[in-house]
Amino acid sequence: MTLTRRITARFGMAGAAAALALGGLAAQASASSAVIDGSNGFASPSSCNVGSAYYFCLYYSPNHTGGTKAYTATKVATISGNFSGTSHPVRNDAASAANGSGCHVGIWVSPNYTGNSNWMLDGNRGGNLTSSPQLRNNEASIAVDDSTNCPGVGIG
Repeated sequence: MTLTRRITARFGMAGAAAALALGGLAAQASASSAVIDGSNGFASPSSCNVGSAYYFCLYYSPNHTGGTKAYTATKVATISGNFSGTSHPVRNDAASAANGSGCHVGIWVSPNYTGNSNWMLDGNRGGNLTSSPQLRNNEASIAVDDSTNCPGVGIG
């Protein structure tokens, strides 16, 4: 193989590797979200609505059933602890959520409010976590995030 061909082949392989690396980074940079309390959502139970002491609740099972984890904090950078009455950890094991605040609430797949997310709009609403984006049994952080209706609350 001539010197020119070897140099061309090396640059070609290096260029392909660089393009692959940049493509991988671009894929990681995009995140998707879904509102879970829209037409398929449902009213928050009285134990986690605007009149309760909780900003939001996560549930072990769909439709606000099963063990509960209720939060009095407006933001949780890394979900931890167990559902009430169970030994099931909350992180990466919730199937539904309720909004007990008067603000929008976000639930993220990664700690520190990053990655794919599900949203509950302000009010007594909630819903089942979605499989697209994949948040059912795959959630790591939750917070009030509503700079319009609730400035200075949570991360909004």
